[in-house]
Amino acid sequence: MVVGLILGVLCVTPIVLTYLFFIRWADRFEPEPWWLILSAFVWGAIFATLGGGISSSIAQNVTTSVFGVDDADVIGATIFAPVFEETFKGLGVLLIAVASALGLRELDGPLDGAIYGGVVGLGFTLTEDILYVGNQFATNGLGGFVFLLFLRTVLLGLSHCTFTACTGLGFGVATEAKSWVLKIGAPIVGFGGAIAMHAMHNLLPTFFGEGGLVLMLLVSWVIDFFFFVLLALLVVRDRTIVIRELFGEVGYLLHPRELQSVSSYFALGMRNWSVLLSHGWAAFHVRRKKQLQLVELAFIKSRRRRGEVGADLDRKEAMLRHEIMAANQRGVWIGS
Repeated sequence: MVVGLILGVLCVTPIVLTYLFFIRWADRFEPEPWWLILSAFVWGAIFATLGGGISSSIAQNVTTSVFGVDDADVIGATIFAPVFEETFKGLGVLLIAVASALGLRELDGPLDGAIYGGVVGLGFTLTEDILYVGNQFATNGLGGFVFLLFLRTVLLGLSHCTFTACTGLGFGVATEAKSWVLKIGAPIVGFGGAIAMHAMHNLLPTFFGEGGLVLMLLVSWVIDFFFFVLLALLVVRDRTIVIRELFGEVGYLLHPRELQSVSSYFALGMRNWSVLLSHGWAAFHVRRKKQLQLVELAFIKSRRRRGEVGADLDRKEAMLRHEIMAANQRGVWIGS
């Protein structure tokens, strides 16, 4: 078992981290801080895995001993696991949402919510897949290990990510909602969607065997496809916000060519890396800092447009404007 776990760590970790870096990279305009991304990942890998697994096992044992149910394993896979695992994963997103509402201000909309939820799900995937493939190595050898690794981590590696991204999307929608019905209802609907997708994912192979496994793979790929479509649409939405809110600042805080650069999907990022390689960290850092400050200013203005007010928002906007002007006076230029 120890050898299997070591192999699991060595093989599963690079694949899951690739998914993680891609999802973080997809957040083109207002990337979430790495410390919070890693916190969400650790929550999924440790707390959600332990809490969901232990709770599901307890519920399954109670069902067997108290009610004398013969198919407790089936109930555990199709009901208890989806409910308890998504609850503990969703709790991680809830903590980020609460911290953001209390002043952290890092969950600002649907894209942020989907990313944090997806990252929690990837943390869960890391631990669960390592345990599963490690056990498979102990019972069926290297062939079984390779097969299960390919099935779970490659073909189905984004399943938990997309489940919990649905919960995160609900919290993200709630942050922008004006009505309390939507503020409360959106996370509930998102959480319910996560449980439903998770239950379907487990139910198909449990009840329909190999045919159900094939169908589950096809359904999972369709869900993954729509997850990427959703990310793309939300990134386009963020770009629209950046252009709309910074357009009125052209000629004052930034040059038209800087607006074009800061709202590009790829050009500015590639240019920043070019600056890093040719001029070093200091030049890269000041460019990147100004870029992020401009985008943050755009989202603060968008929050004002939605009706948000407050002294903290006023101080943050004033500070950003001051720092951007100071960067301009130092000659920091991101127009190319």
